[in-house]
Amino acid sequence: MGNIYRVCRNEPLVHPEGHEHANQICEVVIGIEARDENADDNARWPGYVDGVWRPESGTCPTVEEYKSQSAAICNQFASDNGWWDNLNSQVEFDKERSVPASDWVAPEVVIDTTVEPAEGSPANPTPPPEPEPVVDPPAPEEPVVEEEESSGE
Repeated sequence: MGNIYRVCRNEPLVHPEGHEHANQICEVVIGIEARDENADDNARWPGYVDGVWRPESGTCPTVEEYKSQSAAICNQFASDNGWWDNLNSQVEFDKERSVPASDWVAPEVVIDTTVEPAEGSPANPTPPPEPEPVVDPPAPEEPVVEEEESSGE
């Protein structure tokens, strides 16, 4: 399976004015797309993943420093997060998805809002069946205890 990849998001965010590292990069949104290498040049890119890269604690590269290291950072970040397998799986799964019917031209459809929803549809759910009545089992009969007559002794 040969796929091609491209970075589609590489968006550095910097610390605001007043921060000790103002205008230096605090994080970068990185997004990568993938598609089959045999796809047409204008084909869609079915694989996509993104994440936020943050420089090591205490380091805040300038925009120029990041720009010179961008390719290495993007590739390492993708590799560290297992993106290649993820993207490859997305591209492979996409081969099994439904596609539009070829040469389909939709006919004109006249909308009729008076059509009643079918029973069992979300707009007219089938009512639940009436529960069977619960019948308590008969109580066991208590045994009759005969008392002995006492003799007047």
